[in-house]
Amino acid sequence: MIPIQSWAALILLLLATSASAKTSPSFHPSFAPTTSLKSSSTIPTTSSAHASESTQQHSSSTSTKKHKKEKNIDVVIGIDGGTESIRACCFDAHNGRILGKPCAFPYATSHPFPGWAEQNPEEWYECMAGAVKGALASLKENTNIFDDDDNATIRKVTESVGSRASEYNVLAICCDTTCCSVVALSSDYKPLRPCLLWMDARSAVQARQIMDIAGEAANAAGEEITALFPSLRVNSAGQGPISAEWLLPKAMWIKKHEPTIYECAEVICEYQDYINYRLTGKMVASSCNAAVRWHHDGWEVLKGGNTGDGEENDNTNAGRPMTLYRELEMEELAEKLPRKTLAMGEIVGGLTEKAASDLGLPVGTLVVQGGPDAFVGMIGLGAIHPGDLCLITGSSHLHCLITPYPTSASGTWGAYRGAPLPHLNFAEGGQSSTGSLVRWVRDLVSSSSEDGEKVSYRVLDEEAGQIAPGSEGLVALETW
Repeated sequence: MIPIQSWAALILLLLATSASAKTSPSFHPSFAPTTSLKSSSTIPTTSSAHASESTQQHSSSTSTKKHKKEKNIDVVIGIDGGTESIRACCFDAHNGRILGKPCAFPYATSHPFPGWAEQNPEEWYECMAGAVKGALASLKENTNIFDDDDNATIRKVTESVGSRASEYNVLAICCDTTCCSVVALSSDYKPLRPCLLWMDARSAVQARQIMDIAGEAANAAGEEITALFPSLRVNSAGQGPISAEWLLPKAMWIKKHEPTIYECAEVICEYQDYINYRLTGKMVASSCNAAVRWHHDGWEVLKGGNTGDGEENDNTNAGRPMTLYRELEMEELAEKLPRKTLAMGEIVGGLTEKAASDLGLPVGTLVVQGGPDAFVGMIGLGAIHPGDLCLITGSSHLHCLITPYPTSASGTWGAYRGAPLPHLNFAEGGQSSTGSLVRWVRDLVSSSSEDGEKVSYRVLDEEAGQIAPGSEGLVALETW
């Protein structure tokens, strides 16, 4: 099964500007992506947002005839960095059809103490390289190309990976990752410690401190908390809570408990930023991550620090919660975050020589900005219009609603301004580990299986469907 995030990564690739472009598209509130990759025809992005369903059914006689006449097939690669593994899949750049087979590489998660969860950032990159090479290698086995009469034909390709460059022209790659997986990097951008994975809850104390300190300051000033610290509006209209998963409390935990590491950290960033750096040599933040988990204004932050690599302007901290940072004595964090921010679909850069060698791709292959896995999934599901609601299930479960305005309310998070795309706002609710709990239940009921096979989720769905809502009074806690 292809994760919805891989389809969404495909869509973000299709939103990129032409491969020869020197700059990324300018974003504004009415931005409607219409540009396409080099040598591809115009792509209707509105209908493309439903790629998870429609691209598998779509058949184009024009594209088919083109493939029959031309030797090269234009390819884009979608990469999904999840909690347990990273997956890569190749797609036809013109019609979104899957080419070859997806490939996944698992990586390890360590739990040194209860509530802690860590991963090795370098393993992310190594596994990504393996997944991309595996997806590319599968192209020699088959490519799904459909004739005019919709009868599937299989094109066998037997050349080696190196010589297949003449058969497949990889235009660009795009990666989404888990969100709130925080990394501390040295001055040479090497990890100083294992990543604090998104589900790591060790900074629960710091998360409470943020609300307590902000609340005390607001009371002393005789102000509403959101008037003094507008960035806290996204946390239930300033009522809280803040999740221990988010970047700010995790950075505060590192500063308190690992001060040497914090002081030595040139950069504090996320999985997404680290992977893009390894691919391109450019350290940039995701505007969606910044809006949804960093307490930034996802629209304003695009105006700051984006004058070019190594350059700064007078508005570098635009959209950042500097008043809150100062109150928390975390003002230096602004200097450790990536100085440049890009929105989904913008071009990060080209593959470095090292990355190109590791992935088996040409130097300079475009890398397009992805984003947090769940919120990239919103685009894959087509939830991009006010009033659209989508449910995202993975290790956690999210309810995401596109709103016309960045309003907030008690009991919800958001609405985040400038997310998932710069011209959008969305609010969310959710449950932290429902997907992990469902997997635990599946493993539990499968443990007595004589053949050792796991019960499929489809069977569990069918059996659950026979029980009336309410589960006959059974109550399950999703975390313990």
